[in-house]
Amino acid sequence: MNIFLQSIGFLGLFVSLALARPECPNTLAFYNPNDRTTCYNATWFILPVPRASAQDLAKFPLLNPPFNDPTIFPTGFPPNTHPVVVSTGYQNDIRMGNLQIEALLSASVYIPYTDYLRDGRTPFQTAVQNYIGGDNEDEIRAFIESLIPAGVGTIGGSSIFPASFDPEDNAYAPIASNPNQFTARVQQVIVPNPLSGPEVKPEAFDLIFSSTSTPLYTQQTFTRLINQPIILNNLLLCQRNLYYFNESFAEPQLRTGNVTVYAPPAGALPKQLAGRYTGQGGFSASGQMVGYFQESCASAAAKTDPAALG
Repeated sequence: MNIFLQSIGFLGLFVSLALARPECPNTLAFYNPNDRTTCYNATWFILPVPRASAQDLAKFPLLNPPFNDPTIFPTGFPPNTHPVVVSTGYQNDIRMGNLQIEALLSASVYIPYTDYLRDGRTPFQTAVQNYIGGDNEDEIRAFIESLIPAGVGTIGGSSIFPASFDPEDNAYAPIASNPNQFTARVQQVIVPNPLSGPEVKPEAFDLIFSSTSTPLYTQQTFTRLINQPIILNNLLLCQRNLYYFNESFAEPQLRTGNVTVYAPPAGALPKQLAGRYTGQGGFSASGQMVGYFQESCASAAAKTDPAALG
């Protein structure tokens, strides 16, 4: 989620379109006035994807993740697989300088532990797909709201596509028959047409999850994975998007649940990821996020804040 405001000058065109209710306050804008900041209420899940499939999608060799480190992978990890992280959530109070967007929905799919530097030890994330959507019940307007940040992000080096989110105004929603279970759904929007149909909206992924007292992972698992620098599309530069969960309203929750990933012809994500992943581990929280400008990948790795890693 998360790397769509590369060229912030376009934002002024978009501010008047975004109409959203607050989710969580942005507390880092004051300290990072020249960087992109937001409060991101999101859910992340780790999927065990066959290593060969993950390698097909990564543009560089994969590292061997520290599956024997109990602080990161306390229950180990399925053999011959590699972690892939999916996330979806609600970005509130997005700022850079005196420019601001009230809120957007976003989702992403990343492959962590990519060996961009080919040094056998420094982890990066390969971006598989990023999605963005307006916070608006009117689907056409939400689609229009998503076009500018999606276009700006793509120009800046990140492939970002307009998407439809369910719920359309929150990070996730309780299931009516069981309020202790939650759901979230992401669809890529190619042709919106809610009035007369048909629409072209292939499924990306959906989540069904709940809190758990026997989690597969720790909070540190997620901070270590999601704070790795992201390799941009030009394969020459990287970007740091750092998440902090130290505010009193962060409300971190470890989750368990099912993730369904859809591939063509009915889906939007690569066939190497398609499947229904049951009983997986996740994490929900409201995190403060700082997004930095493009920089060399070596610099991005060296400047990653240890405080964000947990």
